[in-house]
Amino acid sequence: MQPLFDFEPRVWRVGELAEALRETVEALYDELIVEGELSNFRQHQQSGHCYFTLQDGAAQLRCVMWASRARRLYFQPEDGHQVQVQGQLTFYKPRGELQLIATAMTLAGAGARQQAFEALKRKLEAEGLFDPARKRPLPRFPRRIGVVTSDSGAALHDIITILRRRFPIVEVLHCPVRVQGLLAAPSIARAIRYLNRLPDNRRPDVLIVGRGGGSVEDLWAFNEEVVARAIFASRIPVISAVGHETDVSIADLVADQRAATPSMAAEIAVPDRRELEGWLNNTVDRMGRSLREGLARRRQHVHTLLHHYGLRRVPDRLDLLKTELQRLEAALQQQIRQLLERRRQTLTLLQSRLNAFDPQRPLQRGYVRVRRNGSLATRAHQLQPGDAVTLEFYDGRRDARIVS
Repeated sequence: MQPLFDFEPRVWRVGELAEALRETVEALYDELIVEGELSNFRQHQQSGHCYFTLQDGAAQLRCVMWASRARRLYFQPEDGHQVQVQGQLTFYKPRGELQLIATAMTLAGAGARQQAFEALKRKLEAEGLFDPARKRPLPRFPRRIGVVTSDSGAALHDIITILRRRFPIVEVLHCPVRVQGLLAAPSIARAIRYLNRLPDNRRPDVLIVGRGGGSVEDLWAFNEEVVARAIFASRIPVISAVGHETDVSIADLVADQRAATPSMAAEIAVPDRRELEGWLNNTVDRMGRSLREGLARRRQHVHTLLHHYGLRRVPDRLDLLKTELQRLEAALQQQIRQLLERRRQTLTLLQSRLNAFDPQRPLQRGYVRVRRNGSLATRAHQLQPGDAVTLEFYDGRRDARIVS
């Protein structure tokens, strides 16, 4: 008996079958999230592409993440990390393998992040990086402040504003860095090392290292070992200013001093000029009072001598002492006037130096500040035709637009 239908099996070319498999696999899911353990992670030195395997003991899946996506990672992936990878499933025809093209990667849950944090914390603590005995005091009157943060965030503006208000004679050196993503930690570490290598006449006396608040992922660069070791190796005292008051990073634990916010770091780094002015005035008052009290004691002593029985019996000796007293009193008064005058000149000089750095003085002389999107523009190339700007005059502000 002959079969009702007699089908011949189709003969596929390898390329045709691979293409059909690719189309089938890609049609199953637009985007999916896969959780597993990282294995064989490597990043190509030139292209920056990342290649790795996800495994869970029962199976494994090859993955690739292009450099443009890898730069957005908030941590440095390592073999053994438990991660969640988001991406698109595809069939890689040249090797005949199922493959996941990753678009994002996170540590698998807050627990995994906390485990990584605690593991690094224990390691660095055992090596003495958190030892309070090695933390250095900050200089009372720094000449130069180094700031390691992004050039686009609010943290830089807040730090500079407070430094100019509190201690306008200090020089600020800003070293712009990335503050989040896979490239952030190496960028921060390089900036710290660069500022330490500057010559003595350019090297900062204090470093402020940090950024504004954000998510755990945003702040993760400051939990990386490379940043911790750069802070530890710094010859310059470091103030860590990462996130908000409730955020504590590895960088905070290694730094010589921790500030809850970037604004607080600026306040810690320099004294307040108004407090200095008050201290100088009080010092002059105390010196004047001490001189007057000393003069009064000497007058009392002379008065006692004048009424001494022996002196009353020796008129010539009395006349001699009166003459000497007048000479000493005149000399003392002259010294007092000279000392007070020197103190007044010193105070006037300090006051004039402080006033010279008053940010409002240039505006009184006719200068204008230009701000774009709230940030101060100090160079022409920062402004483009059509940009909306704010012009700050001494008596007010006006909005304007750049024509050419």
